Amino acid sequence: MKKKKKVLVLISFLLFIVVFSYFQNDPSFNYQNQSENEIPQLAGDLEGAENILITELRRYGNLSGYGVVNIEDKMTILNNNDNPINSIYFGIPIKHSDDLIYFEAMGESKNSLLTERSNIVMHDFEMIVIYFDSPLLPYQTKKINILQTFQNLITYNAFYDPDLDVHHNYTYPIWPILPYRVEGDVYATFRSPSTAESLYFERIGSTGNIADTGIITYDLSKSFKYDYLDPFLENLEDNLEFVNGKEYITILFRDTVVRFSQIEVSEINRDILISPWGLIKIKEEFLITNLGYFAQRNLFLNIPADATNIYLFDDLGELSGTVSDFENSNRKKLEINLIQNRALLTPSSVIKFTLTYNLPFEKYITTNWLQESLQIDLLTTKYDYLGKKQTINILIEGCGNIDYISSPSIAIKQSGGSKIIVYHSDYVSPIENKIVLLTFSIDLFDLLLRPILIILAIAVISSLYVLLMKSRKREEDTSLFKKEYIPVSEIREFCSLYEEKNALILEIRKAETEAKRKKLAKKTYKNLLAKNTTKIDQIKNEIIPFKKVIEETNETFGNILKKLDVLDTERISVDDSLNLLETRYKRGRLPSKAAYQKLSDDFFNRRKKIDRTIDRYIQQLRSYLL
Repeated sequence: MKKKKKVLVLISFLLFIVVFSYFQNDPSFNYQNQSENEIPQLAGDLEGAENILITELRRYGNLSGYGVVNIEDKMTILNNNDNPINSIYFGIPIKHSDDLIYFEAMGESKNSLLTERSNIVMHDFEMIVIYFDSPLLPYQTKKINILQTFQNLITYNAFYDPDLDVHHNYTYPIWPILPYRVEGDVYATFRSPSTAESLYFERIGSTGNIADTGIITYDLSKSFKYDYLDPFLENLEDNLEFVNGKEYITILFRDTVVRFSQIEVSEINRDILISPWGLIKIKEEFLITNLGYFAQRNLFLNIPADATNIYLFDDLGELSGTVSDFENSNRKKLEINLIQNRALLTPSSVIKFTLTYNLPFEKYITTNWLQESLQIDLLTTKYDYLGKKQTINILIEGCGNIDYISSPSIAIKQSGGSKIIVYHSDYVSPIENKIVLLTFSIDLFDLLLRPILIILAIAVISSLYVLLMKSRKREEDTSLFKKEYIPVSEIREFCSLYEEKNALILEIRKAETEAKRKKLAKKTYKNLLAKNTTKIDQIKNEIIPFKKVIEETNETFGNILKKLDVLDTERISVDDSLNLLETRYKRGRLPSKAAYQKLSDDFFNRRKKIDRTIDRYIQQLRSYLL
């Protein structure tokens, strides 16, 4: 009774912990909705724009064969006003306003600057306001970088047979659209894929040269006609060759080596699992669509350089991929080979796969007692394609409270002992970074709850097993002292008759051997055979009632008698086989005497083994008489 009470107390304590943890981890108490972001309240102003001068302007355009254009603009701003300014305007053509999927301005220290789409339209351009991190004082300069990513700026033109010839046509303003005068170092370069062949590019004011590497350069200092740019590029001449207007250029190229196609990452679901036990695991599900003309043999992803345990798979199993390092980069390239164990990504087809890898815990997590800080780029895996829809879940095991988030999420949810921070974006740029600093506290109870429950469950199961084994042992011990009915007289008669039967069988075998060797007359052998056979039949009839009583006594005796029946049958089968073998040998149907001798020896040995086994079981039955 004491042991049963202890077990009940232990189970009750376990149930109390489970119920208590459920109420503590109820998601309804911990849900935080952060979908509403504050709208910037600052506003831009064109007052004094005539006194703002751009003294350096450099544009770097990267024309991807996969349909995405990345542009970086570097400029130096001089404020010739008598008052400080807080912002400047940057123009985007209205017809390409919806094609802008990423826009970020950075200061000299690579810090992100606040930007606002002001809904102000000037000269068919939408003006974006860029706010400085600190006011630009009179007659001072400030440098900023502007990153942009566009879709739909490259059109794919198929001539005759798309398998043979597809042209990539890029059309966009050569220099940034600004409402300010630009003087000094004005420079623009456009880089197409290294394997591409340049077919055509437009020149402006005697500028526009192409290098052996395929980079097209526009340097205003080498122009015979222009040495500055007016606001909105108004001083550039109207040229009939400029189909889209005076501020646009057209670049035409093709690639017959890689045969680029327009690729789109239609959907990506990324889970970033953070375990305070020292684990950061990334799991990403990709859905990629081929919107172009060419089938693709490979897909390329850029993963962190410190990623380990990289595994790539889909519904059919593991995908083939190779990893190579970039020079002087914190990324390495993962090349997915589709033709090795899958099929080409043909036009208008999709592929779905999953990528998992681990990141070093100590590089991204800093610990201060029960508080930990995570700094990570949420875009752990990058690619040169357009990312259309992305969902990121940061799962933190054993998380108590979220103390700080540098970038607001759309929701924070509770699931068991983990918190899930959810981010979502509709478009993802290849050059975009989304670095998040997250500070959270560890809930030791939640963190240790699972191992405690596992330990308790093991303890309960072990206790039940020990109790069960002890009770079974007690039952076995008591069973030794139980009195069972043993049919002594029936067993004695059964064993005597069975041994008599075996003796008659052995006597028949001996007589048969002597008859074959002509040591015994045939008539004598036949009389002996007839007499012993009759006695054996009588014994079989006499043994039946004793056998029935013994079988009904208990299962142990029944099993012994069943085994004896099987051995008797097997012995008869061996005797029949010996007789058949001897008959065939006498008739000359066996290939050789050696074969006959070998088989007959095997049968004799087998019969001896059966006789020994029968004797052993008879002795086992006789042991119960003691």
